[in-house]
This record gives sequence, structure tokens and C-alpha cells, in this order.
Amino acid sequence: MAFIRFFLLAFNVAIVTYLIYRLLQIYQSKAEQKAWKIGIGILLILLPATMLMGFLRPSALYLLFYPVAISVHLYLLRNS
Repeated sequence: MAFIRFFLLAFNVAIVTYLIYRLLQIYQSKAEQKAWKIGIGILLILLPATMLMGFLRPSALYLLFYPVAISVHLYLLRNS
């Protein structure tokens, strides 16, 4: 279980860093519907923090849906 937690933490650090970078780019641009994109990004950033604080437990459902949600959000940010 510690092995899975280590890789989950490493994945979260990498993704959150990239997501913050993209959100800063969106904030500085003149993109339409900027508030929605930044709001969803902040929600996705706070989700791993809640797991680290113990509000959510790492589960199979989290391992399946969180990467998909992050990748779809980053895809939408890239194409806008």
C-alpha cells in the first residue's frame, strides 16, 4: 500500500504543478469563460490536498477518475 501511495503522491505533485502553470497562463490571457476554467482547475488542485489531509481516502475510484478528470480539463485548456 505504501508503494501505491508513493506513486499516487508523485503523480499528484507532477500534475498539480503543470495545472498551476496552465492556470497562470489562462489567467494572463484574454480567454473567454476564464472564471469557469480557473474555478474547475482550483477544484482539481484541492482534491489531492483533501486526500493528504485525510478527508478523502485513496481508493480505486479515485485512482480511476482523477487522472481522467485532470486530462480532460488540461485537454480543454489546451484547445481553448
